[in-house]
Amino acid sequence: MNYEKEFMNIPRPCPFCNPKKEDIISENETAYLTYSLAPYHEDHLLVVSKRHIEEILDLTDKEVTNIYELVKKALTSIKKLGYEDISVLVRDGDNTMKTVAHLHYNIIPMTRLGDIDHEASKREILTPEQIAETIKRIKSTF
Repeated sequence: MNYEKEFMNIPRPCPFCNPKKEDIISENETAYLTYSLAPYHEDHLLVVSKRHIEEILDLTDKEVTNIYELVKKALTSIKKLGYEDISVLVRDGDNTMKTVAHLHYNIIPMTRLGDIDHEASKREILTPEQIAETIKRIKSTF
């Protein structure tokens, strides 16, 4: 499947604005931690602002604090799973390389940014079984 052409270009509501409760691994007042549906790595996590915004500079101080809290929780979780190399990636603003126009932080273990296929042609969508396993694996570290 060509991820970019087949999945992301389908018109639909923002996938981050109304997440399913079962997809949320952890949350606080203004942000939530979840898995990546089309991951660069099996334990690729996302921290997402609950408010629909696109740019970091639009975050309130409270949102910055809450997002950092969840990024730290995600990093700690991934370290407990045995990973040492972790990238945190945020794509800010209107950028054609961003697949969802909603501010989110990618926490990606064992991936050099130069290794990422920015065309997204190699990314596969997770099956329900893979989603359940990812959530179980991450929650086991809390």
